[in-house]
Amino acid sequence: MKKEITDRTARNAEIRAKRYHIKDTKVEGFTLRVMPSGTKTMAAMVRNHQGKMITKTIGRYPEMSIKEGRERCRKIAYGLKYGGDDFKMPVGVEKGDITELKQLLDEVQPIFAVSKKGWRPRGGPNSKPNMRSTIERVFASLLDKPVSEISETDLAACANTYKAMRPLTGKTSANGQVSRAIAYLNPVFDWAAGRGQFAAIGAGRLQKIDAPNVHLVHDPSHDDPSIKGIRERVLSEMELSKVLPLLTYPAHTRLRRRNLLPEKDFGPIAMKFIFLTLARVSEVSNARWCDVDFRSGVWTRMVKAKGGASRRDDLPLSRAALELLKSLPGYTCSDRESYIFPNRNGGKLSNWARTSEAIFQASGTRSWTRHDVRRTGSTLLLELETPIETIDAILAHSDPLAKTKASGSAKHYLSAVRVLKSSEDKRVVALTLLAEAYDYIVSGTEQRKFA
Repeated sequence: MKKEITDRTARNAEIRAKRYHIKDTKVEGFTLRVMPSGTKTMAAMVRNHQGKMITKTIGRYPEMSIKEGRERCRKIAYGLKYGGDDFKMPVGVEKGDITELKQLLDEVQPIFAVSKKGWRPRGGPNSKPNMRSTIERVFASLLDKPVSEISETDLAACANTYKAMRPLTGKTSANGQVSRAIAYLNPVFDWAAGRGQFAAIGAGRLQKIDAPNVHLVHDPSHDDPSIKGIRERVLSEMELSKVLPLLTYPAHTRLRRRNLLPEKDFGPIAMKFIFLTLARVSEVSNARWCDVDFRSGVWTRMVKAKGGASRRDDLPLSRAALELLKSLPGYTCSDRESYIFPNRNGGKLSNWARTSEAIFQASGTRSWTRHDVRRTGSTLLLELETPIETIDAILAHSDPLAKTKASGSAKHYLSAVRVLKSSEDKRVVALTLLAEAYDYIVSGTEQRKFA
């Protein structure tokens, strides 16, 4: 049985004649074991760095809370996979201790590695993650300095004087590497200081440090003409005709992975949903069945545009997108909290790079990203004479109510309005036209191929 384990789930778990397990969809490996006696224990059931399945008892419920059990499972999973059986998770230093930058990186690495691949060792327990290596190269002179004594001026000096350690393959600067180092270090200091997304109690470091604000440090790549800050990649008709037929559920035979059943691979069909809605990857990954009102055809998504806070956005879906959702097994499932496009364990879909690489190989296309799909769709809509404001509303670049004096709660009524209005929403018209354009491109290319 797989579902998100909560206190309510544990409290109301059915007592059966035989022991059974409830596996968490939020943290891989976190398991609630329910005994015939009524005893309920939490365990971590994960694979170690050698691929062997290991089970470790965490604690008994309700003596230990689900929240604490889940956190312990995260630490155990990281330790088994990257640090061996004796790995000890850093939990912060005592108040008054002076923490150097390299020590802070030691502390934050296992915590960030749980959800960020770039913070996981690349070649075994003793190797360094890519993000950490980048930070250490650019800010090498600050590694032995206490974090509380580092200023924004110190960070800017390192950024402006950094010289690449490797050949630049024709480039005249290392500003791209500096830009990445700044981006990777920013959440580290925010976590240490309890700022931004880590401002909530318990989200950041146990003992806060007066860390510098990386947001105030200039990124030299912004003034570097050799670094293209704006991509212009748009998929051609031929590329679309090769890619779109592969995006099916179950996974197309040419995309099937050796260790994953086609019925468990939702990556390709999630990519198709992006083509049909022009949504961001994060919006599709986080989509749950309870977010879609099939009566009105409205999908309520959480949008987080670059540099802005998360906000709710209601996107009316085209018939093609709704039919896609209805074709998935979760449509008839009673668990409305489950993900629409889950990973193999029912959790959030995250391995987009592997899906993209499989599509590249099967279609013979290269060098396009998931964001290029949004650009391709919006370019097509523009060619189809769709108003710019409609395209912008589909892409959710801005909150339309922010420019008015309407209450934010007005969005809660949009689903009902969609049902009662006799006229079709402009976004639906545009997205329907986009789906038809895709169909025409695929069928037209096939006809030309055999003509």
